Amino acid sequence: MDTLDAATKQLLQNALYAYLNQYGGESLADARAIAGALLSVQEQAGKLAASGWEIEDWVNDLVSDFDPKQISSAVNQAAKASLANQAKHWRELLENKTRSTFDAYIQKYAPALDTPTLEQLVVTILPIVEDATITRDEARRLILAISDQIDVPEIANRHIDPHWLLLADQVQQMRQYRELEEPTADIMHAYIHKFQPMAVEIGEALVERAIEAVSNSRLKLGLEVELDPETRKLLIKQVMLKVRLRDLAPPPTKTALEIAQELHSEVTRYRRDRGLDKANYLPAVTITDKPDGEGLLGGEFSVGISLKPRRPNDKVDDENTPTDT
Repeated sequence: MDTLDAATKQLLQNALYAYLNQYGGESLADARAIAGALLSVQEQAGKLAASGWEIEDWVNDLVSDFDPKQISSAVNQAAKASLANQAKHWRELLENKTRSTFDAYIQKYAPALDTPTLEQLVVTILPIVEDATITRDEARRLILAISDQIDVPEIANRHIDPHWLLLADQVQQMRQYRELEEPTADIMHAYIHKFQPMAVEIGEALVERAIEAVSNSRLKLGLEVELDPETRKLLIKQVMLKVRLRDLAPPPTKTALEIAQELHSEVTRYRRDRGLDKANYLPAVTITDKPDGEGLLGGEFSVGISLKPRRPNDKVDDENTPTDT
């Protein structure tokens, strides 16, 4: 579903105002984070399916005419009150899981706590503790909430349940792939910055292709990266969230832009060779340069294919062989 149908949008907007009326929150930032939580709850219940980043457009849609004056007049209807309660419970549980895993990691691995490390830790933790899609506004709320209550000496002396310590081990394992995650996020950021896709979604297939591009570059240096399926799944989710949080980041580096161009060329060639453009499968991609500081995630992109890593024994036509990076 590319856009929310009228009935779903009305239900979620009613639930948003019911939440604000019952639990508080008056700013647009509050409304955006709560709207994201409502969407995540509906996705978790199987009532919505977000294949890529369209969930961020749904947040925009729900708060497009946000009016704090409507909060006090929200009628306590059962359907929206129930959904608001579910969202409240889900947010509290997510914050508890994130904070507990964060504290366990601090106690066990004691990293230097500068701001980038804090954000990176939360981005790494969220896909580990929650399967539902986390919107950028809810992620930002959690980053701020955790940063406001860090007491390293107190955490060091606290008894922490072994369950959270095991999750901390998983966080540490995923952080060992930072040299793969960060360049992949750079490429995705560059792709969005340069081409501003106007199609349906930016999906996991495109992120996986970017991971492959970085892996190929590392192979040229004699550095091989092996990812089991679960690690690859978590890495993809972390990259997608990390790039969503970069919507006000500086323009990407020249190297990332070059790889993004090669990625775009490969996708274009794939679609052309299979006649997808003739069928008008997706709108044409246009190149757009936006001013510094302007949000870079206005459009969504889908390659319309399931891209898989090329194996050494696969036979390919020399003319259509992707360029290694």
